Amino acid sequence: MAEPPYRPRRARPDPGGLTERNAPRRAAPDPVPAAPAGKPAGGAPAAPKPPPGFSPYPGGVPPLPSQWGPGPDAAPEFGLPDHGRSHAPRATSGRRSRRPGRGGRRTPFWLTVVGVLAVAVLAGVCAAGGYIMFTHPDATGTAAGSPPAQPKPRDISSRQADPQPLSEAELFPAPTLSSGYQVLKTQAADCTAAAVGEPGKVLAIAGCAQMVRATLVSADKTYVVTAGLLNLATQDGAQQANDALRTAVGVQKGRFTGFAAGGVSDIFAKAATQLGWDVRGHFLGYCVVARADGKPLDGTDPAANKVIDDLVEKYLLGLVVQARVSPPSPTASASAQPSHT
Repeated sequence: MAEPPYRPRRARPDPGGLTERNAPRRAAPDPVPAAPAGKPAGGAPAAPKPPPGFSPYPGGVPPLPSQWGPGPDAAPEFGLPDHGRSHAPRATSGRRSRRPGRGGRRTPFWLTVVGVLAVAVLAGVCAAGGYIMFTHPDATGTAAGSPPAQPKPRDISSRQADPQPLSEAELFPAPTLSSGYQVLKTQAADCTAAAVGEPGKVLAIAGCAQMVRATLVSADKTYVVTAGLLNLATQDGAQQANDALRTAVGVQKGRFTGFAAGGVSDIFAKAATQLGWDVRGHFLGYCVVARADGKPLDGTDPAANKVIDDLVEKYLLGLVVQARVSPPSPTASASAQPSHT
């Protein structure tokens, strides 16, 4: 018997779950009477109707198949946020969010007004300060508490402008100077006893009318000194006398004399001395220095030069004459250096 030809069988499709054809039929439930309009059946309140275009599934995700999802009795989901789970970002519809970020927060109007007013006040203060500074330059010094301005300096350019004569009390008011020099004796006289030889003639030409001098001893008793002021006619005459004395003393055509007051001051008649002088206004200050032990001075002794600076520059011109110009100042001193011979 011949074998029938082979025919491949078709694959039977997987019936899957129960179908309507194979599932057992259930009895139809009793019809439920229709609920009145606006009130759901069973007396339960009606769920709010979602707005048009509302999707209960964020991001447009389609619902799961019925066999994987909750049963027909599960409560419907309305896409309420679940703070216990993280969600994928929602799909945007192309519109920008209206919720402002930190960078877009608007400044309150009142704060803006206050800032504008503060800037305006600051600008006004700066403008007023600049105006006062340039139009009233003295106002800044007064406001800062600076000392009041000194009175106008007194004119000492001539004896006519400064007619008050010198006095022993003006030059040597105490028996000891602040620098330690001890005053032995003072003298006020005309200028004839101040110098001999050519220097005496120079002083006469300059109109010297008065001399006030004193003999002093240094604090260490090493030097004996005669120091004083000469009252000349004018400032120009004093400057000319300064130059002429440099020449006359340099060629040894005369000298200034020491004032012998007895005791240690008698050394002026025996020992070689050192001379120094300077001028200010119509006054000439001078100093004759000798060693108390009689040793000669050759003009290079630094200690003798310091004595001249102390008495001529710092004291006679820096304090006594300065007191005529303005109130005395302890730090005042003449700027010019004295001549030494």
